[in-house]
Amino acid sequence: MIRRLAENQNWAKAAPWMGVVTTALLFWCFRPSDAMFWALVNIPLYLFHQTEEHLWPGGFKQYMNRVIYKKPDGVETLTDEKVFWINILLVWASFALFGSLASINIGFGLLIIVFSIINCVTHIIQGIIHKEWNPGLVVAGVQFLISIYGAYFITTHGLTSRLLWWIVALMFSVAVHAVLFKKVMKTR
Repeated sequence: MIRRLAENQNWAKAAPWMGVVTTALLFWCFRPSDAMFWALVNIPLYLFHQTEEHLWPGGFKQYMNRVIYKKPDGVETLTDEKVFWINILLVWASFALFGSLASINIGFGLLIIVFSIINCVTHIIQGIIHKEWNPGLVVAGVQFLISIYGAYFITTHGLTSRLLWWIVALMFSVAVHAVLFKKVMKTR
């Protein structure tokens, strides 16, 4: 089952539909004047980002292997299974967990936001360095701007222990991205 979902990023076919559903739920349950709205806004945004990366137009795995890892055609550092586990386990599961925990402490919503900002920045920097579009770049640009505002809103509307939460969110997000690039992405 997992191999079938991972193959050619079949799992990504659910991303746009989940993005629409989570957007509707977000607006149904919260208003933009609620801190929780901004804590959770990256859940649907990230699903649309994954849609651009892996479904339409897609090509993230191929881009990473060709441009970032400089592998010849047919040689993969980033495989379908790695893409699946990164996106399902890391993103979907952790966003669901932190989104739920944000109802207890809005600081967990800041973790989602900062993680998303760092991911967006990696796409934007790669676009600048390589002077070309990369899968996920368009949504990342929009998501970055919304996330900056979301981080501001949460910080000024209900976040307690602001400095501590910012330190935790930054350390967590940088550590996860570092592990991804160093450990998960290395050749089998």
